[in-house]
Amino acid sequence: MRREVLLIGYGSAGKRHVRNLLDLGITPYVLTRYPDKTTAVFLNDIHLIQDKNIEYCIISSPTGRHLDDLKNCLKHLSKLKNVLIEKPLECSYSRGKRLKEVARRHKLEVSIAYNLRFIKAFNLIAKFLKEKKKKINIVEVVAGQDLREWRSNRDIRQSYSAHRELGGGVDLDLSHEIDYILWLFGYKFKQRLMYRNKISNLNINSPDIFKLVLDYGRFVVDITLDYIRKPKERHLRVICDNGENLQHNFVTGTLKRNGKVILNNDDIDKSYKKMLRAFLGTTKANLCSLKEGLNILKVLRV
Repeated sequence: MRREVLLIGYGSAGKRHVRNLLDLGITPYVLTRYPDKTTAVFLNDIHLIQDKNIEYCIISSPTGRHLDDLKNCLKHLSKLKNVLIEKPLECSYSRGKRLKEVARRHKLEVSIAYNLRFIKAFNLIAKFLKEKKKKINIVEVVAGQDLREWRSNRDIRQSYSAHRELGGGVDLDLSHEIDYILWLFGYKFKQRLMYRNKISNLNINSPDIFKLVLDYGRFVVDITLDYIRKPKERHLRVICDNGENLQHNFVTGTLKRNGKVILNNDDIDKSYKKMLRAFLGTTKANLCSLKEGLNILKVLRV
C-alpha cells in the first residue's frame, strides 16, 4: 500500500497511528516539535513538505485545534484529498460546522477516527439487533475509568482531558459510545435527556460525568460516561422484553448472548489498523463520516 501521509499531533493517539502506518508499510511525515527514534520522517515546519504530493492527512492534535490544523494543512498541501480526524470532530458543534464548510470548499473527504466500529463484536451485535428489532426494551451503555489511571504517564492537569476549551471532558473523550449508538440505531430518536457535571475531586475544569438517555419510542438507550470509576468498566448491554439479552465487555473483549460466550478476546487494538486500511483504501467502509461526526456534537449539545 503506497500512500503519502502526513500526521499532525504526536501524542498517544498520534504515536499509535504512526506504529500502525509503519506496520502497513507506510512511512509517514510527522509534524511535531517532539520527535523520537521511530522511523517516521519528522518535521518541525509544514513548509518543508509543501511541494510533496500528499493526498492523505491524519489530524490527531488536541480536539480544539482540529479546525485550525486543517486550515493550515490546506495552505501548504495542494493535493490533499482525504483527512482522518481523531475523535471527536471538534470541541463544539459551531466549530464542527465551520470545519465542514472548509471541507466542502476544498472538496475533501473527511472521516472521524471512531475505531470501535471495526471490532468483530459489532457484526454479531448488529445481527442480534436485527433479529430482535421489535423486542428490545433497554440498551445500556457504560464507559468509565479513573482519569488518573487513564493518563497515568503525565500530570492530568497537563492533559487536554482536563481542559474544556481544548476539547476535554468525558462526554467528548468517550464519544465513541455516542458514535456507535447513533451508528447502530440512527439519529431519529424521539426525546433526549442529558446530565453533565464535575463531581469528583479531580483537578480539572471539564465534566467528569455524563449521562444521556435517548428515547427511540420502542426502546430506550441509557448511556453513562465518567472519569471516576475503579476498576475500569466499559460495556454494552441489550435487554429484550422476553428476557433475552446480549452483553459485550469491551475491556475483556467478551460477547455473551443469554449468558453464553459467543465471542472471546475481541482485540480493540486491531481495530485501529483496520480503520487505517479503510481510510487509505477506496471503499471507506464503516468509517465515521463528517456528517455523522457533526451529528455526535449536535446530540451532545456542545
